[in-house]
Amino acid sequence: MKNSILTVAFAASLIFTSCVDRKTSDNGEVDLETQSEQVTPEDMYQTSGTDETDHPENLVEINSAKKVINDYFDALKRGEMTAAYEEMSRTSNRGTSSEFAEKHSNIETVTLSFTKDPEVINGAEGTDVKMPLRYTIKTKEGNTETYNGSVLVVKKNTEDADYKIQGMTMTREDS
Repeated sequence: MKNSILTVAFAASLIFTSCVDRKTSDNGEVDLETQSEQVTPEDMYQTSGTDETDHPENLVEINSAKKVINDYFDALKRGEMTAAYEEMSRTSNRGTSSEFAEKHSNIETVTLSFTKDPEVINGAEGTDVKMPLRYTIKTKEGNTETYNGSVLVVKKNTEDADYKIQGMTMTREDS
């Protein structure tokens, strides 16, 4: 009995609220409010940053470049120097595979963060993405080194071309 009374009271309050809240015209039709703001296709792509990074084709390029950078630093973190070396462009200043491995052999962990909006440059020879970032390395001796700057990731206009790291312009921060 108690449940029946509560159910009836709930239903009555629900009906009363829905009838009072809606707006009807004199002929009994419900008036729906129209919104004066129109949505354009450009509004449907919500990203942070400058206008040039908002274009969907640039977002694909940016995500591809970020993947290469993440793969590079993940390989360094895992101690897989050959995999990290392969993420570098052949035309970059990467040196030989053994020089690269020796230079990075002291890395224990790497923490990476993308700091600002990237810059996408579409040229006649390919696409370049300048990706601002910051990373901190912890060495096997327990020291930390933090660097801030940007990475240039390039893709040539050839069939089956992949993004590769062309170079890094990094400045070591004072600890």
